[in-house]
Amino acid sequence: MCDLTHNTIILVSDTIPINIGFIGSYIKKCYGDSIEVTLFKYPEEVIEALKNNAPDVLALSNYSWNSNLSEHVAGIAKKINPNIITVQGGTNFPHESELQLDFLLSRPNTDIFVELEAEVVFSELIGHIINSQENKDIFYSKINGCAFINPETRFSQNPILVKGDPPKRLKELDDIPSPYLSGMLDVFFDGKLTPFIETNRGCPFKCSFCHTGNNYFNKINMFSIERIIDEVDYISRKASSLGIVNLHLADTNFGMYARDSEICKTLYSAHKKVGWPRQIMATTGKNNKKRVIDITKIMGNIFSVNMSVQSMDKKVLSNINRDNIKLDDYVAVNSHLNEVGRSTKGELIIGLPGETNESFVQGVKQVIDAGVSSVTIYSLMMLHGTMFKNPDYRKQYGMVGKFRLVPLNFGEYFGTRIFDIEETCIKTKDMSFENYLSIRGLSLVVEVINNSRPFASLFKYAKFLGIKPSQFIMEVYNSLDSTTETVKKIIKGFMKETSDELWNSEKEIIDYYRKDENYSKLFTGEVGGNLIYKYKAMSLSRGAEGWVNHIGKVIKNIVKQTTINNTTRKEIFNQIEDIVEYEKNKLDGVLNADADLNPIKMKTNYDIKSWLQADDSVPLSKFRTKRSPIVYEFEYTKEQILDREDYFKRYGKNINALSKIVTR
Repeated sequence: MCDLTHNTIILVSDTIPINIGFIGSYIKKCYGDSIEVTLFKYPEEVIEALKNNAPDVLALSNYSWNSNLSEHVAGIAKKINPNIITVQGGTNFPHESELQLDFLLSRPNTDIFVELEAEVVFSELIGHIINSQENKDIFYSKINGCAFINPETRFSQNPILVKGDPPKRLKELDDIPSPYLSGMLDVFFDGKLTPFIETNRGCPFKCSFCHTGNNYFNKINMFSIERIIDEVDYISRKASSLGIVNLHLADTNFGMYARDSEICKTLYSAHKKVGWPRQIMATTGKNNKKRVIDITKIMGNIFSVNMSVQSMDKKVLSNINRDNIKLDDYVAVNSHLNEVGRSTKGELIIGLPGETNESFVQGVKQVIDAGVSSVTIYSLMMLHGTMFKNPDYRKQYGMVGKFRLVPLNFGEYFGTRIFDIEETCIKTKDMSFENYLSIRGLSLVVEVINNSRPFASLFKYAKFLGIKPSQFIMEVYNSLDSTTETVKKIIKGFMKETSDELWNSEKEIIDYYRKDENYSKLFTGEVGGNLIYKYKAMSLSRGAEGWVNHIGKVIKNIVKQTTINNTTRKEIFNQIEDIVEYEKNKLDGVLNADADLNPIKMKTNYDIKSWLQADDSVPLSKFRTKRSPIVYEFEYTKEQILDREDYFKRYGKNINALSKIVTR
């Protein structure tokens, strides 16, 4: 069983493969010693295993980031053992029969695709294989939860799709033995992979951009609290001994259920006891944010509350079957979280049906001014298993997609260069391609200067001058023509790559990058990365000083437009220059693995630290020292140094590695 990841440049999908762990532990429970199950994450390892001891069945996960890789490994397996049964499963599969047939025809090395929840289906499929005298016997009758092409018709003019009924879901999730507690996943505690746990399955919402919007997943089923507590205890001891700092939660709406408070207490207890986790990545409940806050408050700032809205436009939300929290409540929730020192994450998606350039920019402003700590703006992925692959739905909204390499998802395996591709929406009947490019530029500025608050004191100063955060960001964005040369180069590179990364078909991308001269560009980081995070990493590692200087200049230009006298203006400029120096020192070496970590000193006539803690209405002039200047020292905490060591060790130091670290 394989949950493969490309790892040519860095480890792209860096989580312990709990998905195949669940399925593997369930079939071992059903068949015991009559079957042998081995799990794999790394392509080279499974290819070597196939050569040395070809199995009877090869099962592979199929997501947008490893779909072609899984198909390629299935092809290698068939060359080694023509009688092998190859099975794939995962979210990257259409729901409509006609689209399923096209999908399977394009993957000739895949015998069977398992739909939806796979534990029971795959177990029954293994039973069919064991009981059939010849493996090929299984292809002549329907199997519930499975789709495949009748082998005799695959290469005919009328290939026939054979498809069973949808599989029943497991109501009692504890029927799946824990792959952690059994030791099945021990091999993946290798210092590179991040622990991944799931506490429940299902989602009550029907968002059209998400595979769990399908009615099949509407009911919520849960693992027991006792099991989760045991897993956290088991994982914490292993992860902390390896220096791993983070944890992924697979739940789609963590914090919505009363029992989640007990899970939070368990995680926080592990954090206090062994120092893991120090960062939790999760998707929180969609609507009842007050409950999410109450339930997760014990974990403080190691857990960010996800304030995803996708769009702020009511018409768009109706088009995608989404129901957001009210704006007033949204603002109140963020205000409360800011007051208690907790961070929040907002998410928006470019290109949703019905969204215009104006409505999207207005939505960005609303989310920023609501006080969200970071606003991530995604391009719309037109994924299999969602409405966005449905031709009629796309036609209704005039949706146009183009293809691009899934960031860093490429490699050469068994002599063949493999690339995984995604389709992204770049145009609708309401939003032009020029709008798409403009919003992508705004997205970069939001990511660089707003998210994680790298320039917080400059934002605070602008706010004192009466400029709201969203207005300030737009001032910075709209003045990029007059920015520093460093920032100009970053923006120019980003906009060029944003346009150049888009292709009309998967075939064009593959044909282009299989050529030696183009494939080499992927290795150097010249192309092929996540552009938002790549250029954020560039901005903070190489261009921080340029950005600070530009933002300081924007504030000065705002001041120049006021009617204040020259004496006051001169004092304000001095204050801005001190804050600029403060920010430069604060950011020094933040994404530089080889940075000098010795403390940095600066002198100032203002108590900037106390001012930052004061109410936004209090001017910095109130914090001018009456005696000698204040000397500030800037240094990393022990915890920050440990985080740096973990990330640079796991991901590396080049620009692709830094872009991955930024996402983590």
